[in-house]
Amino acid sequence: MSKSGASVKDRISALPDDVLCKILSCLDIQSAVRTTVLSPRWNNLWTSLSDLWFRNEGFSDEDAFMTFVDRVLFFRDSSDIKKFYLDFDEPEEDNFSRIESWICTAIRRNVVELNLSVPLYLDKTFELPRSLFTCKTLEVLSLKSKFIANPPKSGCFPSLKVLDVLVHYPDHDNSSLGHIFANCPVLEDLRIEGTLWGFCDGSDFKISAPELKRLTVVMYIVNFEDDEYIFYINAPKLEVFNFPSGDSSVFSFEINAKSLFKANIHLSSCDRQVDGTNGLLEAISNVKQLSLSTRYLEGGVPAFDNLNHLELTLCGFSCWRYLTEFLKRSRNLEYLVIKHSSCQHCGIEHEDFTPPEFVPVCMLSHLKTISISSFKGRQVDMRAAQYLLKYSEVLNKMIFTISAGLPRAEEEALYKEFLMFERGSKTCQVEIYN
Repeated sequence: MSKSGASVKDRISALPDDVLCKILSCLDIQSAVRTTVLSPRWNNLWTSLSDLWFRNEGFSDEDAFMTFVDRVLFFRDSSDIKKFYLDFDEPEEDNFSRIESWICTAIRRNVVELNLSVPLYLDKTFELPRSLFTCKTLEVLSLKSKFIANPPKSGCFPSLKVLDVLVHYPDHDNSSLGHIFANCPVLEDLRIEGTLWGFCDGSDFKISAPELKRLTVVMYIVNFEDDEYIFYINAPKLEVFNFPSGDSSVFSFEINAKSLFKANIHLSSCDRQVDGTNGLLEAISNVKQLSLSTRYLEGGVPAFDNLNHLELTLCGFSCWRYLTEFLKRSRNLEYLVIKHSSCQHCGIEHEDFTPPEFVPVCMLSHLKTISISSFKGRQVDMRAAQYLLKYSEVLNKMIFTISAGLPRAEEEALYKEFLMFERGSKTCQVEIYN
């Protein structure tokens, strides 16, 4: 037979089942099911997939999607389901029972990771099946829906380590959230994200997790009035606390976290001249690494006796006094990063740099590295840089990153001026980048 007439060998179909299933797992479930038309070799491969991701996008209507999910779960073999993802936008209330049956099927198949993204109409809520709370294999749970939780009094979430919750229109006492947060004995990573509306009464968020190591809170406020939201956090093993976006002036924090190592805080209260921290800094004052972005800090800075790494982002470099306050209150600080952030809405007038009356302890005995980014070389910035370089007696390195767009001639002038600055440390090196 000539080469042109030779049949092409199907090398992919000759691969072992586990390899083919690995290939199928890279496809969405609809595409995986369609591979049955390739050849008899592929007929039943999809039925043993351990990862199932269902999305109603692309289906003609809700009934067609639900029928598809029903059939996949019915014809699937009896092997375990490792990951079950459901992305179902605004289902009708009449179909809630079918969604519950899907969740229960995943639980019976020893699901390890369960992701429920089921946005509902404003007046609808979905009650989580009770079997979810006692699932012994579940380790990762993501709930992005308006749900009601009625867990048993004991034996809840025995293996759950990661929990991601989306909050919208919470009830007054957040009872469903509280029931979940208080019933995770081995939880290590908790993320709470959502939107709180002005017409909702002030609420409490009570988190008690003995093994919690990482907590992230992302809250947006809409139509803010005078309500206050209180976070009670009892997490003695908490190591990392993230508040990456939000106006904490409407939050109060009571945190028991003796093991806290790192905190990342971004405060956005640029439209009101208030203390945007509202007790948050006091609650995390035992932290060792702090990344803080703020525009107002009228409440002062508490003592950070354990802090050795500070990354401070201040609006327009207009608040140099915040830096001096941190230097005075962080006696063991070793690494300082100062970042520039421009904001056109703050209305803050640029202020002069006023050195503290006494040189902070950290500058005399601990501060080793200073990095200043987006440096523009204004006189107030130069005075601050000159002070830091002159009085930091054990400083090893000071790094300047020049602001983008600065003319080359001005960069060279800044470099020459830096070389003339007096240095408190004989071993300090000055590095300049653009």
